[in-house]
Amino acid sequence: MAFPMIWILWAFMLLTHGALAHWAKTARNYAKISVITDVLIIAIGLLTLDQLQGMGIADIARIGLFFVAFGVAGRQLMSTVLKRAAAS
Repeated sequence: MAFPMIWILWAFMLLTHGALAHWAKTARNYAKISVITDVLIIAIGLLTLDQLQGMGIADIARIGLFFVAFGVAGRQLMSTVLKRAAAS
């Protein structure tokens, strides 16, 4: 897998994880959704460990900021969706 493709995959997985983690708080099947988000974050971790081999501190910090930004964006995205659905 090419390195730019891994960034797209990371972004998608982080947005999905953030959204599911936020949605799980309101879902009836909390346990099932929590397991799915845990499996997703483990997959992200395994991909990250593979990619971090041989990187410097600056690169690792940049990747950390990327993870935080996309995780927060996923939570905010789902928060907006849930608020709109509740208002309807």
